[in-house]
Amino acid sequence: MGGGTAGWMAALLLQRAFPNASLTLLESSAIGTIGVGEGSTPALKSFFDAVGIDEHAWMPTCGATFKSGIRFDDWSRVPGFESYFHPFLTQFDRDHIRALAYNSELRRRGVDVHAHPDLFCYSAYLADRALCPVPPHSFPFDVQYGYHFDANRLAAFMKASAQARGVVCRDGLARHVRRDERGDVSAIELDDGATIAADFFIDCSGFASVITKNALGISYETYGDALFNDRAVTFATPPVPVAASHTTATALPCGWVWHIPQQERTGNGYVYSSAHRSEDQAASELAAHLGVAENAITPRTLRFSTGRATTVWNRNTLAVGLAQGVLEPLEATALALVQLTLARFIRYWRAGQGNARYASQLNDEIADAYANVKDYLHTHYLTSNRDDSGYWRACRANGSAISPRLKAVIETWFSGGDIAPVLHETGLGRHYKLNSWLYLLSGMGIYPRGVALTPASREQLDKVPPASIRDFFERCTLNHLPQADALARLRAGLPAEEGAAATDPDLALERMLGLDFAAASPR
Repeated sequence: MGGGTAGWMAALLLQRAFPNASLTLLESSAIGTIGVGEGSTPALKSFFDAVGIDEHAWMPTCGATFKSGIRFDDWSRVPGFESYFHPFLTQFDRDHIRALAYNSELRRRGVDVHAHPDLFCYSAYLADRALCPVPPHSFPFDVQYGYHFDANRLAAFMKASAQARGVVCRDGLARHVRRDERGDVSAIELDDGATIAADFFIDCSGFASVITKNALGISYETYGDALFNDRAVTFATPPVPVAASHTTATALPCGWVWHIPQQERTGNGYVYSSAHRSEDQAASELAAHLGVAENAITPRTLRFSTGRATTVWNRNTLAVGLAQGVLEPLEATALALVQLTLARFIRYWRAGQGNARYASQLNDEIADAYANVKDYLHTHYLTSNRDDSGYWRACRANGSAISPRLKAVIETWFSGGDIAPVLHETGLGRHYKLNSWLYLLSGMGIYPRGVALTPASREQLDKVPPASIRDFFERCTLNHLPQADALARLRAGLPAEEGAAATDPDLALERMLGLDFAAASPR
């Protein structure tokens, strides 16, 4: 039930996994979709590989561009750390992460070494040069990447693809969810008097959560105590002159703004707290930030409550997308969570169909994924030293909302210890690995301040030579096309890079079903 990106993604993937099943998607043309989730993690590439759709088939149609990661601007006022990059992992980043871990520990102990993360991640070099992250076939290292896209056009493309594969689309408005004597959902009654009966129901009805919340009464765990933002005002601007290959997340006085470069437009949105800004004030701040006249824009406002449904797989229903939960799009995790849920469901259904043990396991895994993302997002606000508004001061002072495991990680970092074993012991490393935590904490400049640094020894400097790392990455970037050139190839019906190997959809599907969230996220 429900279209949009989540609904049609579910339809495509379920049809691919269960080709003999009869699938019907109910959506209402009278109800619009949210249509603002315009960025992804590398999970979306694994999705398209699994359903057998090439990039040159979908990206031009959806105005899509390649994404190397996210640049965070103005989250920190620490000199030299006003901006940092959170990349998608590349194969040789693993060695350089060890170098960053080594230098960040030295810096926390007061040793004067290079400890800004951008030196150590290859994708930052690609993004700074507006290069396409897709490597040529001859390149010996794997480079992960995501996408930017027009969400409405992506949903329309997925709809057409699913219908071409036999998924039936029914236009109608749900009036009542019918349940049988056991409590299972048996049918959806429509406002035109028709009834859609099924054996299993996927709830993709968005904020309305027609089945999960309204019919089944599943409770909702809110994250509002930790994450203050509950509004977003959005407005599109013309495309940037140089086709960027990264999202930008810029902190403003009461939240942050996303800039998502697409082929025909730039998506912009100000995510903020309604307790600190009115809708008119937020729209005014967004216009000023974009450099456009306030009376020249017609912004769209979205209201949301961060949190999740406490049960995702309940009897013969599965909640997916916004019907499942809401997290602000700071790390572009929405579609990755959709895909994780579907991949886990398919795998467990194949193993035991409606087995309650598998349903319980899926519920536990999705709850853990949400809790991990919540803690990672919360860290951005707790560690910012911005002091230009009551909003940021309240975020930093919000110690009572810190989970015990996040508290353990932050205390270990501030004490100069190794956070890797803490991430493992607490489980916070299951969904964001050590690299992501190092990029965030070192990128925000969370190092001792106001004290004289001790000069590094020759041995310490030789162990992590910045000039050699920089030279190696810069030479590697010569293998990549400019983003604009790669997009032109796609529009011509060609792969982004010459000689790119085709992906076997069957192998891709099996790999995707074994996917963990960390493999689908910025790391």
